[in-house]
Amino acid sequence: MLEISLYYPSILAFLLGVFIGAKYRMKIKNIFGYLVLSIVIAYFLKAFPYYNLPLSLTFVSSVIGIILGNRVFGGKMS
Repeated sequence: MLEISLYYPSILAFLLGVFIGAKYRMKIKNIFGYLVLSIVIAYFLKAFPYYNLPLSLTFVSSVIGIILGNRVFGGKMS
């Protein structure tokens, strides 16, 4: 079982991704393509040694944050 403090980098990456996605004015069209590409990149980046996962959770959470921020706020925040 992972401690909650190990999730802080992933949560911060997600929040930063939401902020960056909100600043991006154009809507992201191919969401599935971005998710597949980010999972492949995260697999090759590998996780921190203490996560015991085959992929980088912080990278995937930041990409999900970018997509979510773009869909929810997309260009409304200046």
